[in-house]
Amino acid sequence: MRTDYTDQLNIIENNFNIERQKILKRNSEEIAKLFADHKLLENNFMMERQKKNDEYTDELEKLKTQDANDQAEQKIKLEKEMQILQKCMEDMKAVFRLNEEKLEFNHKVLTERETVNTSTIKSLKRKQRHYRDVLKTVKDKYEALTVSKAKENKILTKDYKKYTREFLLLQKKLERFEKADKQRFNEVWSMN
Repeated sequence: MRTDYTDQLNIIENNFNIERQKILKRNSEEIAKLFADHKLLENNFMMERQKKNDEYTDELEKLKTQDANDQAEQKIKLEKEMQILQKCMEDMKAVFRLNEEKLEFNHKVLTERETVNTSTIKSLKRKQRHYRDVLKTVKDKYEALTVSKAKENKILTKDYKKYTREFLLLQKKLERFEKADKQRFNEVWSMN
């Protein structure tokens, strides 16, 4: 039995080796074909690349020529713009100088006005202090006068009430004396 197994194993191994050889051969052919395809693709790619390189070189030359022309036109245009801008700059410098002179004049005027205003403010502050002092003096006099007049008014009111009472007493006395005189007169008259 052992020999049967060995024989079968050898047969399987031989079959496996044959199959392996076929697969290796097929793989080798396939790899060779793939390498050939790859080489063909590489050649095609190289040719395509060379063609594109030539096209790009031609296009680059055209672009260089176009750019040179555009640059020349741009340079002329920029030089004209630069001349215009230089003229504008000269105009702006003139305007700036004029504005600077105006500002200096205005600064001098404002400085003089500030001096005048400062002296006016000082004068007004002196007047304000003076008038405050005068107002305080007048208020003090008014308060003193008010107090003295209130006292005087009190005294005069007291005197008035006193004199009014005395006057009323005198009036009553006068009425009594008149009655008494009239009565005496009537008595004296009736006697005659």
